[in-house]
Amino acid sequence: MIRVNHNGTRMDAEVPDADVLGNVNEVVQHVQQVRKEGMGVVSMKLVGEGSFNHEDRQRAMRFAFKTAGVDSVTVGFKTTQEIDEAIDNLNLALA
Repeated sequence: MIRVNHNGTRMDAEVPDADVLGNVNEVVQHVQQVRKEGMGVVSMKLVGEGSFNHEDRQRAMRFAFKTAGVDSVTVGFKTTQEIDEAIDNLNLALA
């Protein structure tokens, strides 16, 4: 499991502060390296602990699969509408 999203929100950063963005390029490099080593990668913190708006949730899902190259993602939900949206976002990301 690795923390990854398109803009670094709630990812590991040099300074352990929720307001400091993580290094997206470095994380993508790690994902690509472990995939080369034959490991699967699951993305977490995909929607910035719920802080993203609809457009950012779509961007994050697309980024995780298309750019970072993860195999799977974890997303928490509070409502069935959020589940439906995540399914729609996943379908768009994989299209």
